[in-house]
This record gives sequence, C-alpha cells and structure tokens, in this order.
Amino acid sequence: MSILDKLDNYYEDKKPSEVWLMVILAGALVGYLLYTILEPISSSYRKKEEARNKTLKQNISKAQSYLNSITVNGDRNYKVKKLDKEIAQKTNTLNEYRGKVTKLDGAVSKLNSVLYNKGNWSKFLNDISKRAKANGLRIYSISNDVLEQNNTNAFGKVLEVNINCQGKYGKILSFMNDLENTELVTDISNIDLEASTGEPKVDINLTVWGIKR
Repeated sequence: MSILDKLDNYYEDKKPSEVWLMVILAGALVGYLLYTILEPISSSYRKKEEARNKTLKQNISKAQSYLNSITVNGDRNYKVKKLDKEIAQKTNTLNEYRGKVTKLDGAVSKLNSVLYNKGNWSKFLNDISKRAKANGLRIYSISNDVLEQNNTNAFGKVLEVNINCQGKYGKILSFMNDLENTELVTDISNIDLEASTGEPKVDINLTVWGIKR
C-alpha cells in the first residue's frame, strides 16, 4: 500500500474540521521551518543592500556637493576656464622671460669681446697686423702695456698700444680708421708722423678701453 493510500485511510474517519486543523498545523510548521532557514539569508542580503544603498547615497551626495562647489553662476566649467586662462597667462610670462634671457645671453656674448683677458688682447694685437697688411703698410714694431686698475670690476683704460709703421699717407689714415672701428673700444691718443724721402713713417699710440674683472 502506498503512502497516499495510507493517508487517505487515515483521514477517512476524521471530521473535516480535524482535517483542516491538521493541514493548518502542518502548513504553520512548514512555514516556521522555511522562515528559520531563509530568515538569516534574507537578513544578510538585506543588510548588504542597505549598506550598498547608503554608500551610493553618500557618493551621490559628495558628487553633488563637488558640482555645487565648482559651479559659479550656473557654469560648471567656470573654474576650468579660469585655470585655462591662468595657464595661458603664465605661459606668456614664461615666453617673455625666455625672450629676455635670450637677449641677455646675446648681450653677454657681445660683452665678452671687451672683457679683460689675454685671449681678447692677443686677438686684437694680431688683428692690427692683418689690418696694416690689408692697407699696404709695413709694420716695424708693435708694443703694448697693460694698465692696472684699483677697481677690478670697472670700465676704463686697460691697454696701451704703440704701433710704428710706414706707408702711403692715405693708407695710414685708412688704417687708423680701421683701428677705431674694431669690436673693442679704442681711442687713438697720439700720432707722430715723420716725413721721409719716400713714404711717411708714423708712430700711433692707441688706448684700448674695456671691462677688467
């Protein structure tokens, strides 16, 4: 005999009220068992969802607060635009400084040519011979005397040069003009022209000015 047949025989002699009571009790028991099993699971799931919702609300609130903080007169890009403007201004200022540094480097490069150092003077003295040859003059002697200065960071006389040469009068004038137009600041302080049976001879005293450091 199957279980269903046994149940039919069991309830056959029972009153309907007793059968319903037993069904209700059985249902209540099943419900209690299901609650006991599922309640911890549902409770844990509920707590996780509540925590997740709370975190989402906090993030949304923070995002809204941030948007409000960067919004000026209804423009959320106001601060971004302001930073872009400041960056552009600072870039222009930086480019201006770079331009000034470039000009300063050029000025220093030019200044190096009048600084007191043996390299510049050697180049200058050698240039005298080249200029004399270019003007067709004969150089008999070139002497120089370095002047000492008390203030080593001053601009003043730093070199005296004496040139003894011979050539045509016009070539001598051209040579002296060349000397006064060199990169160094030069000043012809004295000329001693000596007539001769041929081309005139001349002693030229030249003062060189510069910065001594």
